[in-house]
Amino acid sequence: MRKNHGIMGILGWGLILPIGAIVARYFKHKEPLWFYLHSIIQFVGFAFGLVTVLLGLQLYSKMHVHIPAHRGIGIFVLVLSILQVLAFFLRPNRDSKFRKMWNLYHGWFGRMALFFASLNIVLGMQAAGAGNDWKISYGFVVGIIIVAVIVLEILAYLKRLEKRSLPPNFPMDPLGEETFPSNHLPK
Repeated sequence: MRKNHGIMGILGWGLILPIGAIVARYFKHKEPLWFYLHSIIQFVGFAFGLVTVLLGLQLYSKMHVHIPAHRGIGIFVLVLSILQVLAFFLRPNRDSKFRKMWNLYHGWFGRMALFFASLNIVLGMQAAGAGNDWKISYGFVVGIIIVAVIVLEILAYLKRLEKRSLPPNFPMDPLGEETFPSNHLPK
């Protein structure tokens, strides 16, 4: 049960949810596909996370192991994740005056949840006495995610830089004259 708790936590909090966040941050140009992928991936990751919590509760009731930091951070991450799911259902329309605040809330609460989840995975491995192979494997997963984010962030920055350096579009009709032939030809 302890191993299943760890595997579900690593898959849900450590792999699936970060991938869903990456989709939302770097693939918005694939409208509306990014939104559907993000939503589906995050709900799957949330389900894995919820199973992780349920297994953790069973472990606690059977073994009575007292790991307050791991348990407290786990509860905090669960609360943040529940708020993220609620945010999905309470998302205002794009033209709403609250949408900018909602975007800030959703993005930063998501980042906090992912940060504390990864911290909690490491604490859980330490508390469980996981071997070096577990730690190296999770470090490898985190390393790949970090490298992917760095590469995608650089590409996004270069794209924004390229958009800023393009010359402004010239108006098609700068003098206000007709640009297409008309029936009013000079006599």
